[in-house]
Amino acid sequence: MSWSINCSNQKCGSSTWASNIDDLLKHHVDNKGWFTCSTCKSAGYIEKSYELQEIGSVWNPFLRGVVPLGTANDTYQPFVFLVSNSQDGPIDDFWFCYYKDTRQDGGKLKLGYGPGGPPVLSSHKLLALIQKLLELKCLPKSDLDKILRVAPQ
Repeated sequence: MSWSINCSNQKCGSSTWASNIDDLLKHHVDNKGWFTCSTCKSAGYIEKSYELQEIGSVWNPFLRGVVPLGTANDTYQPFVFLVSNSQDGPIDDFWFCYYKDTRQDGGKLKLGYGPGGPPVLSSHKLLALIQKLLELKCLPKSDLDKILRVAPQ
């Protein structure tokens, strides 16, 4: 599956292609994980559309960035797309995915949504994700502080 990354800069308006999920996550993000235009280096986004099971319902997410959660050279690579409801709106959703790359062993590159569900994350990976979302200002620190104040010790 290829991916079209659109430029948010109206003066540029370029669209770039990533040939597969591995290419997208390795070559089309900045050092923080935001998708970028390869022409002008402005913010980029991937516009998607999915028909839902409810008749007439459609989900139109804008993928704006990614938080990789895998370990380099592992076959199984979990990650989280940072999703908004518009090309420049706030991140309001987190889409958990993974890819499995067995091409080195003569296999295939597979994009998935978990082994029968979402990816499984260790507590260490979950905490790393929360830390990254705080750094990217996708989660308000004040909300996390509230949770920690009422959490059982």
